[in-house]
Amino acid sequence: MIESAPGRTILLDDMAKSSGTGQGYLGEIMVHRVSRAVGIVESVIEATAGWPPEITLKLKDGSVKKGKLSEFREPRSAEKKKFSPSLEKDDA
Repeated sequence: MIESAPGRTILLDDMAKSSGTGQGYLGEIMVHRVSRAVGIVESVIEATAGWPPEITLKLKDGSVKKGKLSEFREPRSAEKKKFSPSLEKDDA
């Protein structure tokens, strides 16, 4: 949270991500680097005592990919657009 002027507050909680700890990635769209599978981060095991953060990525077909955060990347805009409409169809 940032206070820019008296009585005016800007919330940055949704944008704050930490690759060092893994905080802020839950619910984000990510891409597995090796298989290029696109999915949503279902769970995050935060980094502790020198171990890197680990995430579980749920794919469209219901399968999951698990691995270190470094094995995943942010999606390009085309990948994000391909994935997002399918979520709306599944919810309906």
